[in-house]
Amino acid sequence: MATDVTAAPAEPRSDRARRSSYRLRFGIVYVLLAALVGGGVGAFVVLATRPAPEPEAAWSPWRPTGSPTAMLRQIADRIPKAYTEDGAQLTVSTAGNLSVPIEGGDVLIRSVFVRPDTSKGLAEEDDIDVFDGRSVASFALCGVGNSDQCAITTGTPSNARFTLLRRQALELSLYTLKYVEDIESVLVFMPPNAKGESNGTVFLTRDDVAAELRRPISELLPSRTPTVDSLSGIEEGHVLRLTQPRTYAAQFQAAPDGSPVLVLSPPTAPS
Repeated sequence: MATDVTAAPAEPRSDRARRSSYRLRFGIVYVLLAALVGGGVGAFVVLATRPAPEPEAAWSPWRPTGSPTAMLRQIADRIPKAYTEDGAQLTVSTAGNLSVPIEGGDVLIRSVFVRPDTSKGLAEEDDIDVFDGRSVASFALCGVGNSDQCAITTGTPSNARFTLLRRQALELSLYTLKYVEDIESVLVFMPPNAKGESNGTVFLTRDDVAAELRRPISELLPSRTPTVDSLSGIEEGHVLRLTQPRTYAAQFQAAPDGSPVLVLSPPTAPS
């Protein structure tokens, strides 16, 4: 018995063309995917084998820790120990919020008023800057062993020694503004002269030293054991540039409501 074999109908040319077009498209997609995967693997290999970037240099070899109060006390205790004269520590320091002692305890200073220097005709008398006393840290430098009067009773007073004290005030301020976040300004009461007369007060704000806070402190103050007459000309220049125009005469006054404020007058020459 003969088998009836019916020939399959020929595939239309349009269907064959469409199927070839699909194969071509899928081929292109596979090539692109392979290229992407290969590129990703290559990028991973490059990143994996690339040397890690060098860590950013630390701003200082040491940093305070703990609460703001604890950090201020650590800074006040540590920094003065490096400053010596004839082999002996020159000063000690106390630190805390800006306040004035009255009967019954200390009262925080509400505001600090900084009067302008009008001697060069670049400012008017009423161009007074006002700072929130709550964001001001206060340090007081006292001669070792003379806590009552704070004057330095050893050695010989000189411009070089006062520059060294300015350096100490600058270092105290920099560490505070770098690490104590709630502090925007630092006030450092300098030791008085032997007669008990004020040698001025250094007042530095965060804006005053913004550039110095972005680079390691060793670039600005390289001396590890600063002593009288040991500062290089460059280091002394940095100290005077930042502190000399910001050394003031300080006077506590009462605001109209009776609360205490601090008024800083234009820079004064050291005694």
